[in-house]
Amino acid sequence: MDAVIENVTDGVFTIMLNRPEKKNAMSLELLKGLSEALERAEAQGAAVIVIRGAGKTFCAGGDILEFRQSAQIDVQIDCMADYLHRSIRKIREINAIVIAVVEGLAFGAGLSLSLACDLTVAEMKATMNMAYRRIGLTPDGGGSFVLSRLVGAKKFNEFYLLSRNIDMREAKELGLVNFVFDDAELETKLGELERDLKALPFESISRFKELTNLSLFSGLAAHLDKERRYVAELGTRPEFKQKLDAILKR
Repeated sequence: MDAVIENVTDGVFTIMLNRPEKKNAMSLELLKGLSEALERAEAQGAAVIVIRGAGKTFCAGGDILEFRQSAQIDVQIDCMADYLHRSIRKIREINAIVIAVVEGLAFGAGLSLSLACDLTVAEMKATMNMAYRRIGLTPDGGGSFVLSRLVGAKKFNEFYLLSRNIDMREAKELGLVNFVFDDAELETKLGELERDLKALPFESISRFKELTNLSLFSGLAAHLDKERRYVAELGTRPEFKQKLDAILKR
């Protein structure tokens, strides 16, 4: 089964994270597939790209079982972060509007991925969580870059240090998501949003995104490099393996 599925319907390029039995946790295969799918979307000139997860779950973060089973965890994490960061950079640079559809969970790197997108649509019962501290890691995927800018230093510190759940009412108030819908209306409302976006004059989108990046994402590439280095370093610590073992036992 492919870890990432692509589909183009009515001019919308949909990228489906496809590990529903793992709550779409990010394996190396999935991360490589996501990066390659974004490259193909760009090559095809997609104007609207939708990233979502199979099984009504967006993404539960990194695959901790894959971490633990690796003979060289730091090398594994570094490689996975590399592919994730390629995708984050592509989302920001691509001449298209990228929409994240958050259902179920958006934890850890899954939250970071959703924050990098231009717009986020969420299902009312979805939950977000930084999650990294639970396994003794610092954020990757630009999570420590984007979230702190959206909510401010104090709230960012709270979300990382306490690793508490964020419901969609709070997420919308804080600007982490744009739209929150009930499950029954999600697909209809998403379709309406896609149609509205496709009707825009797309010759302005590249300049719009360039201005947004200059204003809000300046310095992202260097920050991603540092995030990648830190998570790889922390992955070598005995405490990290102990936390993974404790979670896997549960």
